Amino acid sequence: MPAFHRRTAFAVALLSPLFLAFPFPVEAADAASVPVAPPPVDPAEVETIVITADPFARTVDQLVQPTEILSGEELDRRRGATLGETLEHELGVSTTDFGRGAGRPVIRGQAGPRVLMLENGISSMDASDVSADHDVSIDPAHAEQIEILKGPATLLYGSSASAGVVNVVDGRLPSEVDDGFHSSLRGSLGSNGDERAVAGRAAYGFDGIQLGVDGSWLDADDYDIHGNSATDGSGHRNTLLNSAVEKKSGSLSAAKVWDRGSLAANVSRFETQYGLPVEETAFIDMEQDRIDIEGRWLKPFPGLDSIRVRAARGDYEHTEFEAPGEPGTVFHNDQTEGRIEAVHAPFAGLSGVLGVQRRDREFEAIGEEAFVPSTETRSLGIFLIERAKTPFGSVEFGARTDHDTNRPDDSAIGGREFNPFSFSGGALFDMNAHYHLKFYATRSERSPVTEELYSFGPHLATGSFERGNDRFDLERAHNYEVSLDRHGDALSWRINVYLQRIGRYKYQQEVDAGLNADGSGTADSDGQADRVDEEGNFDPDGDLLLLDYVGADARFWGTEGEIGYAWKAVGTEWRARVFGDLARGRVDGGGDLPRMTPARFGAGLHGHRGPWSASVDFTRVQKQDRIASLETETDGYSLLAMDADYTIPTPGGALMLFLRGRNLLDEEARRHTSFIKDFAPLPGASVVAGIEWRIE
Repeated sequence: MPAFHRRTAFAVALLSPLFLAFPFPVEAADAASVPVAPPPVDPAEVETIVITADPFARTVDQLVQPTEILSGEELDRRRGATLGETLEHELGVSTTDFGRGAGRPVIRGQAGPRVLMLENGISSMDASDVSADHDVSIDPAHAEQIEILKGPATLLYGSSASAGVVNVVDGRLPSEVDDGFHSSLRGSLGSNGDERAVAGRAAYGFDGIQLGVDGSWLDADDYDIHGNSATDGSGHRNTLLNSAVEKKSGSLSAAKVWDRGSLAANVSRFETQYGLPVEETAFIDMEQDRIDIEGRWLKPFPGLDSIRVRAARGDYEHTEFEAPGEPGTVFHNDQTEGRIEAVHAPFAGLSGVLGVQRRDREFEAIGEEAFVPSTETRSLGIFLIERAKTPFGSVEFGARTDHDTNRPDDSAIGGREFNPFSFSGGALFDMNAHYHLKFYATRSERSPVTEELYSFGPHLATGSFERGNDRFDLERAHNYEVSLDRHGDALSWRINVYLQRIGRYKYQQEVDAGLNADGSGTADSDGQADRVDEEGNFDPDGDLLLLDYVGADARFWGTEGEIGYAWKAVGTEWRARVFGDLARGRVDGGGDLPRMTPARFGAGLHGHRGPWSASVDFTRVQKQDRIASLETETDGYSLLAMDADYTIPTPGGALMLFLRGRNLLDEEARRHTSFIKDFAPLPGASVVAGIEWRIE
């Protein structure tokens, strides 16, 4: 039997007994055994999850902007090694994927500097927006809730959020005290790559004071794959070499809470070391030290409902090693960020928030292969958002202006200043207790970032030679979205349709000119993407792909939808789900944009009975043949996942045993959104077994 069939058979065999053992009693065929939908749920009994990235502390239903939220049991099942892997199954979300060590979320086909990563409402303050091989310095192991704002969120967070925001809430800055001692400890072992992981946290609350500590560790070897690592058959079979990862993180926190406010502080450290599959021995060694402070005041002055102040300082560094003991490029990112949000009392029927945000960033790349110059970036933004209740629901509108500066340390490279301005408006129609219709429109501007302006040089980690353009101007986007949803009883569904037009959209594109990277040589277009050596000299067999940052008017459009149904039968609570999403991106008057997320659809079934919980999910990712010039197609694939949990009550808490099965069909799966998808497929079949102990 081939190796991949043996792995698949083993994975399914390991999980199947748990599903067969799921206690579904055999009952007589009477009325009691017929599936019956539960009665309509009283809205007052529905758990309302507040979106912390929203200054008005609203729920998903109250927001006009389309928002996904991942928390609780669903977050535990989805939790992966990277933030991108954790969120890739959410509607409209994929991941860049650079092996097991790095994965940044992609929202509706857009990634990098257009999708802002937040930790408790403040930037991740790393270099993950500079290149796809740089991991986000936020460990999903500590996440309690992850919020995804899809579409432009520039009013709240500036031009870095022109495609969306991902906010990870980890409980490190508490605004409430939970008296007594509380803790959790989770450990797991994985079959693919000998994955080992441990994560824990402890908190103690007394006399208005909350103290906390947390830590995590992940270690995994090179992972198993189906078939050959390279699409042309030139790679290694059954294993993706240099895909190992080790990750560690931890923090200490303290908070003081009183009747009309709170003050919290946290000190954290994040470390990771992971291989870069495009190179035999190259790896990244990354670390970040970070300090966060948050203060909240209720009714501080007449006319103000609340003030929230957040500030953070991050010291980030990573080294790209060509081999053990051979350091190459070193990246430093020292960043300070702060924001103030003041929510005013209702006035003339309006409730609103006035905010100020400041970001100072010193980015430095050192080494012969540093492709981005050391640069100081400063940003100051002011925003105002107002909302009002109406007979049909609510409306909201707002505006923001920023002043962004880029100052390279090299005086021979000219600095740039930009003044992006954005505004938006939306309406929520409560058609009845179950149906809601939402309209949302924005006009946003985005400033070019350092790598788009100033890149020039080899980037060995991605196997490319990158060239920026210091003459780039602001991107200007117009976004329109319509959403319709139904919920409130057993049946729920929703659908989003969106269109975004972006002027001067910036992206990386392959080159076919036959010239050296500096433009010298004799032009020779042959229909193949140009390759160069590390010095930028044209070489058809060169190790590096020549990539230009280019700008063109572009359009993005797509749709997302899901249908869910909940019922009870044979003493078991069931929940079924069918979903799908589609994203398209094209250059006006031209072809498709590169690395667009392919269409996908799927279904899932979840059952819960007493201490048992089990689920099965199937996702079909379609072939991506709508590709840019010189880009390669990506075959479609199917993913099967199964989960099983068993909870044992313990004095003062609970003990949970769990199994997670992923890619149980052992498919050869390659993400079209990945720069290295032709050389690095996703992991093959894998099973993770673990245990979690909680003291409540």
